[in-house]
Amino acid sequence: MTSRFILLVLFSFAFGFSFAQRLPSDTANPEGKRIDILYADKYNYQKIDSLNEFVSLVGKVKVQQDKVIFYADSAVLNRQLNILEAFGNVHINDADSIHTYAQYLRYLGKEKKAFLQKKVRLTDGKGVLTTEELEYDATVKIGTYLKGGKLVNKKSTLTSQEGYYYGDTRDVIFKRKVVMIDPDNKITGDTLQYNTGTEIATFTSPTIVYNIKDKRTIKTREGFYDMKNKKAELYKRSVIEDSSAVFTADEMAFDDSTGLGEFRGNAVYRSKDTAQGFDMIANNIRTNKKSSSMVATQKPLLLIKQGVDTIYITADTLYSAKLSDLTKTRVVPQIRDKSANDTLANKTVLTDKNAEDSSDKFFEAYYNVKVFSDSLQAVGDSLFYSLKDSVFRLFKKP
Repeated sequence: MTSRFILLVLFSFAFGFSFAQRLPSDTANPEGKRIDILYADKYNYQKIDSLNEFVSLVGKVKVQQDKVIFYADSAVLNRQLNILEAFGNVHINDADSIHTYAQYLRYLGKEKKAFLQKKVRLTDGKGVLTTEELEYDATVKIGTYLKGGKLVNKKSTLTSQEGYYYGDTRDVIFKRKVVMIDPDNKITGDTLQYNTGTEIATFTSPTIVYNIKDKRTIKTREGFYDMKNKKAELYKRSVIEDSSAVFTADEMAFDDSTGLGEFRGNAVYRSKDTAQGFDMIANNIRTNKKSSSMVATQKPLLLIKQGVDTIYITADTLYSAKLSDLTKTRVVPQIRDKSANDTLANKTVLTDKNAEDSSDKFFEAYYNVKVFSDSLQAVGDSLFYSLKDSVFRLFKKP
């Protein structure tokens, strides 16, 4: 009699454990759709009607659907509707690629959609996205927040009112009041796409990029900026402005690590020095920020400002750089008479301390040179001109 009672108890325990693991109603949920219970300290089963069949789980809860594993302090599973509600220290492990954390979860097993609330955190191993409410679609690995969120990726921080995270590509699309800050830049706009793996920011709407170090402002409507390698390509008539000049072009590309830049399509360089500056227009302008040089091709035009007068110079190619660098390798002969009446000759000699002086510039023009002004017209094969002495040097049949 005693042995029969023990066998009956063991049979009841085994049947109850199996019953909690997989109920008869699971036949309505095919493999990959069914939510399976892997572990819990305590189980409680209750069937109210044909549409409400609940399993309550408490303590170290672990359930699984396909490749997605759910952890929580406690949970309630509706077996008929395949809906899971989890509470406290919720963790969703999506195929060991995307991890999401929250304090509350409502998961629709048929649609594979998760609705998370309170201290929500999503990470792909690169960036960490935080918000108070997040919808996550496990089928396509897309996370959505609509009430404000923040992404931290290494040294970059992005905030916006809306955000859409794509797990397969690691792209995040930020919308409404977008602000991105890293040690070098502050980016503001209405829409911004950012990849947590490549650290590339893509612009698809009017955007302002302010470089804190160089005090440079970029205004663009389309393009991308590689934050890791400090390279950018901008389109749709973007504008770059710093303390000395403004650059505008249909397309532009620059590399902050090397200081090289290229401006294509109706490129315009406008100096902010109205007294003794210069402007340059061409279909292609290439610059070297480290050497403060630029070369213009494809119908270039140089405008040299001299008070109320302007001198226009055209050629096949125009080149400009710092006169102080040129004099280190080449002797530039003095042509003007150093008399007391010559005010240009009495200017302070350029040194390294004032090397950024606006007059520390020279220009070279190559082939088919033409010069126009109110008081002067000239042609020649090539030309040399410096802002230091304002002397035109023409070569080959001037």
